[in-house]
Amino acid sequence: MWFAWLMQLASRFHEPMVAERKRALFAGLSGRVLEIGAGNGVNLHYLPAGVEWTGYESNRHLAAKIAVPQGGELIVDSYRGQAGEFDAVICSLVLCSVKDPGEVLGGLFRCLKPGGRFLFLEHVAADKGTRLRAAQDWWLPLWRCCAGGCHPNRETSVLIAAAGFDIKFIERFDLPLGLAGPHLMGEAVRR
Repeated sequence: MWFAWLMQLASRFHEPMVAERKRALFAGLSGRVLEIGAGNGVNLHYLPAGVEWTGYESNRHLAAKIAVPQGGELIVDSYRGQAGEFDAVICSLVLCSVKDPGEVLGGLFRCLKPGGRFLFLEHVAADKGTRLRAAQDWWLPLWRCCAGGCHPNRETSVLIAAAGFDIKFIERFDLPLGLAGPHLMGEAVRR
């Protein structure tokens, strides 16, 4: 419940800072789309009409806030999707907190049709050798404990490539959010 409250609060500050980027990133979506870590449903209003949305959110307190679109499906229990089931997968502020990002990304890769799109917007590790990266590394144990398992120093782009995706584009940008300031947005495709 603490984490759900924290995410609701953080969303109020974070969302205005990334809204235009999300609008552009999700604009071309069509067909069957899986959103992993759907949170409180904040991404739903960015999705184009006609998208067949399936959301997965394991936190029941967050899932209760989601207004599932007509024809959509929300999964709260564990989810392993069918191979080649989706045209696209979207992921926003999720990969930092999963226990095994390699396993999750491998599952997302498997769920996509060949040529399927993986769209992501995540906060990530600062550049190695910077003061911010040193702070992320130092604060990791406490941060992870207080922020639902979040790793502020996760090398997300490396993990996405290691899962077998072809990265089409990545944009790195910084937000005024301290340890969670460095962000990464992009698109990768299943080979």
